[in-house]
Amino acid sequence: MLIDDLRKYCCEFIGTFTLVFFAAGAIVVDGLIGGGIGIIGSGLISGLVITVLIYAFGHVSGAHVNPALSISSCLIGHLPVRLLPGYIVAQMGGSGLAGMCLLWGIGDYNYMGTNRPNLELSISPLAAFISECFLSFLLMWVVAGVGLDRRGHGPFAGIAIGALVGIEVMLMGPIAGAAMNPARAFGPYVAYGEFSNYWIYVAGPLIGMVLGGFTYRFTHFRKSGVS
Repeated sequence: MLIDDLRKYCCEFIGTFTLVFFAAGAIVVDGLIGGGIGIIGSGLISGLVITVLIYAFGHVSGAHVNPALSISSCLIGHLPVRLLPGYIVAQMGGSGLAGMCLLWGIGDYNYMGTNRPNLELSISPLAAFISECFLSFLLMWVVAGVGLDRRGHGPFAGIAIGALVGIEVMLMGPIAGAAMNPARAFGPYVAYGEFSNYWIYVAGPLIGMVLGGFTYRFTHFRKSGVS
């Protein structure tokens, strides 16, 4: 295994840990203190953390911190196949550790920050799945357009992607979870110990991001090559 590959895996592990620790942690802490962070705060934290991570190590590993994004990137030719298993292991491992650190360090509040359909609003698992597909589709399309495509606005990619993540979390987080990321969902579900709704946040992001990736290939195609 090349040392450069290990550096990429290490960045993905640390990055995914950081994302889950702060994104899920915002919800856990909100439960601990009895409110105050709220919908807007959770969205800002998620979006800002993504932005910081992109600028911190996007030039090393791409700052995927998301297995669905890595799979989609691989399918459209922006990630070597040999790196994909290591990326997924690193991302899921970082997420699992973050979820347990939240449980050990803060305690069991607000379902450990798990992404879940809001049953109190009569949001069904199917509705949450459709939401995840759409949000993930849009996120991948934007990530590819501003981050993967060399014609995109590279220096501003982190801002655009972070802003979109924040908006999606603010709007749909309280309704249907807004994970857009199987790793974002994984650690909190591990800590919470109940996985009945986890499938939504695996299948939805995976389908949505693959569709988003191939839609990008269509909408941004040029005869001389996309990237």
